[in-house]
Amino acid sequence: MQLIRKMTAEYAGYLFDESRTMGQADFIAFPTCEDELVQAVRWCAENNVPLTAQGGMTGLAGGASPERGLALNLSRMNRILGMRRDESGAYFLRVQPGLLLTQLRRALAAKSFDLSGWDEASVETLRPVKAGELFFPPDPTEPTASLGGMAACNACGARSVLYGCTRAHVNALRVVLADGRVTRLVRGRDRARGRHISLPLEGGGAFEAELPSFDTPPIKDAGYYIRENMDLVDLFMGSQGTLGLISELELRLMPAPKHLWGLTAFFPDDENALAYVRAVKGRPDQGVPAFPHRAASIEFFNKNALDMVVRQKALTPAFRQLQELPENYNCAVYLEFNGGDPAEMLPILRDLTKVLLAVGGDIERTWVARDQLELEQLLFFRHSIPETIDLIIEENKKKEPCITILSTDMAVDDDHFDELFHIYKRDLSATSLQWIIFGHIGENHVHPNILARTKEEYEQGHAIFEKWARDVHRMGGSISAEHGAGKIKKKLALIMYGPEKMRELVNLKRAFDPQGLLGPGNILTYGGEVRS
Repeated sequence: MQLIRKMTAEYAGYLFDESRTMGQADFIAFPTCEDELVQAVRWCAENNVPLTAQGGMTGLAGGASPERGLALNLSRMNRILGMRRDESGAYFLRVQPGLLLTQLRRALAAKSFDLSGWDEASVETLRPVKAGELFFPPDPTEPTASLGGMAACNACGARSVLYGCTRAHVNALRVVLADGRVTRLVRGRDRARGRHISLPLEGGGAFEAELPSFDTPPIKDAGYYIRENMDLVDLFMGSQGTLGLISELELRLMPAPKHLWGLTAFFPDDENALAYVRAVKGRPDQGVPAFPHRAASIEFFNKNALDMVVRQKALTPAFRQLQELPENYNCAVYLEFNGGDPAEMLPILRDLTKVLLAVGGDIERTWVARDQLELEQLLFFRHSIPETIDLIIEENKKKEPCITILSTDMAVDDDHFDELFHIYKRDLSATSLQWIIFGHIGENHVHPNILARTKEEYEQGHAIFEKWARDVHRMGGSISAEHGAGKIKKKLALIMYGPEKMRELVNLKRAFDPQGLLGPGNILTYGGEVRS
């Protein structure tokens, strides 16, 4: 079958990602292996055709929506290629970039692998592994994300409080550069020398370039990662297909937790919830008891988000199974704990009850999941919020096609989060916009969402986000903690970096991609200024 195909109406679903950012393309390709990926990249280089890499199309920043040229869809590069175990006993799995997180989870949970093409050493490594014994910790909201896409924006998710983001679990990469050459990078082996990088190339030689003179934010960030003497695996984590295309990943697996427990507590006021979160994170206010346990997830839902789900429950049959909310709720916080022994839950509940009562909570207005079925109910409630946003935006888009999901994922450090949270509330409450706030409060970033109904509201939302980007820049934070800047947040990235640093990033991009073909429209701004 022909690799490079003309874009036709048959492939219209590949012109937009989960953000509902509509793109355009002249061609589309579905490589199934690295050789075909290299062939497609070389064809683009020879014909001066821009290309946009796509995985699960679950991104919220428009990064996979093609701007022009070739939509390079990697969904058919979805095989698990092999397994190894190192001297420390850790397990590593080699996968293609189009493998979905759901597919990986099912394979590990059931120990169900297609072993065709595996070498003998990989088969022998897998043999003693038990079903469900190993897992891959990153947990983005959308489990149908591809592994390559997760790496390309350093995806995080709810459980990154305990386990960290995707970057922490990728041990090696194979990357196809803009001219079709391939580099293989191994964590700990391939490092920058100061600001100088040298990528070993398959077949001999090296690609040489200089890193920008600055470091990117030292907090949770889904964009470029720049440091002196940095591990070169990290150079491609968060670059959203602008420096090279990931053709293979080696994932570091972890022993799977035997038990997961969840609790959703409802509070009379946001301030009670903030005090609760501070205590759970080990920073209790005066008079609040210490909490000596570590949560895997800490998620927040404001009243608008809860009200939205209640309304949607009445409209959507699939949501009818959602639990009834307590009366007179204002906001809620979901906690999850991962452990090895059910007995571990007893001291956690005891200590958490003390904290809950001290910050104005109520054990009668708290849901506790004591088994997997009850936990799935709590998780279903949590995931019903972004699903409801999708339904609302899809409906609003029918009336105003320019509308996309307007969601921020800005992050700051512990000392600035309360200030940022109150800025969100103050600025949104001063408008007539429909809005909600929910998300990963445990890592100091929540997701204010503006549910624009008109073009004017959509533009107003973008203006508010730009104002917040300046606030976050002042606090030393990141404008995108987990979704990446893509196309939607390019202006916010320019505000965060400033013109001089942006020019350095553009120069790095040009060193890797002189023709400017990779990921057109993603992250970078060529020229222009921003207000201070």
